[in-house]
Amino acid sequence: MDKDKKVIAQSKSQIAEAYNISLKTFNCWIEPIKEDIGKYRGKSYTPKQVKMIYDLLGRP
Repeated sequence: MDKDKKVIAQSKSQIAEAYNISLKTFNCWIEPIKEDIGKYRGKSYTPKQVKMIYDLLGRP
C-alpha cells in the first residue's frame, strides 16, 4: 500500500485481507494494541484507527 494513499474505514476482515492473513491471526496481532487503537464500533475501524494499526503493525 502506498504511504500517500488515503486511509479509509475498514472492517477487520478487510484489514486481515490486506495483510494476507486470516481473521483469527489478525485478532491475535491486534490483541496487544487494542487499548492503543480503541474500540471496534459498528462494523469497521475508523480511518484514524486503521492508520494507527498500519503504523503499529507496519503497512501491508
